[in-house]
Amino acid sequence: QGDKMNQLAWSVMSGKMIGIPALNTDTTTNKFCIAKSKDETSICSKCYSWNMLKTFRKNAVPRFKMNSDILSSRVLDMNELIRPKGNHVRFNAHGELINTYHVQNLVNYALFYPKVTFTLWTKKKALIQSFFNKQNKPDNLILIYSNEIVGTVYKSVPKYFDKVFNVVSHGNNENYEINCDAKCIDCMKCYNVNDTTKQIIEKIK
Repeated sequence: QGDKMNQLAWSVMSGKMIGIPALNTDTTTNKFCIAKSKDETSICSKCYSWNMLKTFRKNAVPRFKMNSDILSSRVLDMNELIRPKGNHVRFNAHGELINTYHVQNLVNYALFYPKVTFTLWTKKKALIQSFFNKQNKPDNLILIYSNEIVGTVYKSVPKYFDKVFNVVSHGNNENYEINCDAKCIDCMKCYNVNDTTKQIIEKIK
């Protein structure tokens, strides 16, 4: 496998995501994330990843940056797709899609490990839609559109996506009911291909 620093690395997550391995990329050098972090109308201005990687998780930045560089540089060989340690995993618990190479490599992960369920959250709807206009989405890849406007519930699920993740600032009301308030491993709404929930709603932390 060569030098470990020159290959992809899966992360063991903690807190809400304990028990769900993640293939993370670097928020702090992602041009999309940098721009959105300055947008007060976007949830990105309150980004947990940005805050963590600038402070107590600063030591994770080089590792995540290596993942960013590898995933966005070219289409990887199948033997470079390091097996995740789990059957329900997440792409980009930190970071955001970078380019078409990045998307293709994540799709290849799903194709190469058909018994693993992969879930990707992204705000890059146009990139996803232009990509899947040209090829089929694997059945074991769950795509979640991340609605960046706090306090709104997206009206419909965009093409090729399976669910929408929404963040609200208040508790339940006549417009929505919070259904994301447990550890992921105890809920699995986002990691089960048979779950029919279309709108995931979390109260902002």
